[in-house]
Amino acid sequence: MMCTYPEKVTLEEGLQLLLPHVDRVSEEIIPIEESSGRVLAVNIISGENIPPFHRSPYDGYALRAADIAGASKEAPVQLSVIQEVPAGSTASREIREGEAVKILTGAPVPEGATAIVKFEDTLFTKDTVTISAPSKEGSNIVPVGEDVKEGELVIEKGRLLSPALVGLLAGLGHRTVRVYRRLTAAVLSTGDELVGVGEALTPGKIRNSSIYTIHAYLEQWNVMARMVGIVKDDAGEIAANIKESLTANDLLITTGGVSVGDYDLLKEALIQIGAEILFWKVRLKPGMAFIAALYQGKPILALSGNPSAAAVSLLLFGRPLIRKMSGMKNYQTKELLVKTAEEFPKKSPSRRMIPGTLEILDGEAWIVFAKKQGNGMLNPLRDCEILGEIEAGSPSLPRGSIIKAYRIFDR
Repeated sequence: MMCTYPEKVTLEEGLQLLLPHVDRVSEEIIPIEESSGRVLAVNIISGENIPPFHRSPYDGYALRAADIAGASKEAPVQLSVIQEVPAGSTASREIREGEAVKILTGAPVPEGATAIVKFEDTLFTKDTVTISAPSKEGSNIVPVGEDVKEGELVIEKGRLLSPALVGLLAGLGHRTVRVYRRLTAAVLSTGDELVGVGEALTPGKIRNSSIYTIHAYLEQWNVMARMVGIVKDDAGEIAANIKESLTANDLLITTGGVSVGDYDLLKEALIQIGAEILFWKVRLKPGMAFIAALYQGKPILALSGNPSAAAVSLLLFGRPLIRKMSGMKNYQTKELLVKTAEEFPKKSPSRRMIPGTLEILDGEAWIVFAKKQGNGMLNPLRDCEILGEIEAGSPSLPRGSIIKAYRIFDR
């Protein structure tokens, strides 16, 4: 059968072939206490000011700035304290000339007051306060709407709701919020060599760690993921599991069977069920063995059986796909330029992704490569925050070389 899909695409070409085929999932309304990590499905316009009144940021005395304009150590000004206003209360009347109100943090500023002087800058008794320095009009007064103004676009549709944004919704009186529903995904592994994590190893067998890595990433991205388990190297059985897995899920992720060996049967299984293969193989190391496909409009990401290659493919292809389907406005992976914190001694005939951590030193971004590196190893990804890119054809790189990197844990 003639191949009708691209082979050996670049990362950029693969994303262009994959991402246009998916759209956002449906919406739902949920309580705001359940909304952290969800994606907002509507613009939030403020119907009120936060704070809704002028308030005090400190414990102190509210007064008229004009009354203490001439205050000094040599000529302090004494004012009469007419009332105390804690948070949650309001002054009973307007402040007049020569008067002050004892005010506590968060309390509304009384009418007539134009400044607040902190306790520590005064001498006071129960009935008087003495001030030895002038204050400017508006000093230590938090204005109405300093945080949020009425009519303001507070949170844009497509934003991932952080804890602070959830608190902002609460501050605006939202008990519920409209979000995109959580994606559902099935994860299955193929390979006669695989055994479950609780099974004893026999000669030639390995435990199926990749499926747990993928499941954990998906859960971290707020996807409801179901592990189908291990499917043996049989094209018919793989095909049946693919169809069944996609009946109740938004997408399917598989590991193994995507290379060119006699037992790499994932592509054959996809052809059996009539799936549309978007591309096969990526010019990338690790992560070359990869298939992106669609079945009845639902995406299938067929990853390598190599644990690190599977993880890198998931981060570079699966993450932006999931972010787009989840409704995020900015779903593409963010890129930045970093300096290498140590030498990279290997030549790179192929485009290579190196896991590392991001460090900011003297105002510059540096990548610290994982100490252990290997195509079949998960250890390099244990503390991974960014993937550094070594361009194809690069020689060994000295410390301080500038390379592109991909942020894989930004919001």
